[in-house]
Amino acid sequence: MTNAKNKTAADAIKGYEQAVAYSKESIDAVMKSNAIFVKGLQDINTVLFGLAQASLEDSVAATQRIFDCKTVSDVMDTQAELAKAGYEKALDDSRKVSELSVKVAEAASQPITKQVNAAVEKFSKPMAA
Repeated sequence: MTNAKNKTAADAIKGYEQAVAYSKESIDAVMKSNAIFVKGLQDINTVLFGLAQASLEDSVAATQRIFDCKTVSDVMDTQAELAKAGYEKALDDSRKVSELSVKVAEAASQPITKQVNAAVEKFSKPMAA
């Protein structure tokens, strides 16, 4: 009977130690994920700031081009060109930000995904046995 109690106590302690280790690993995974996410947000912010600065410079250049026009027809043609170029740039910039956002989301989710997969593997073994 004492052996059974000792084994039960040892199993309980082992289970507790595993739970504590799992909790620590989970917290570590969340911390890594958070660090990646924050760095990614900083990168996205840098890109957005660069895009805003480029947009301001483009606006100044566009204004200069319109002021350089000699006729109303030149103004209309220049505005059409600028509108088309602006639309294409907006699409391209949007695509860049979207791609960067997806990369950040994927990278930030990896530590948590690894931890979840490890937990599923670890806790499904006793069930299969």
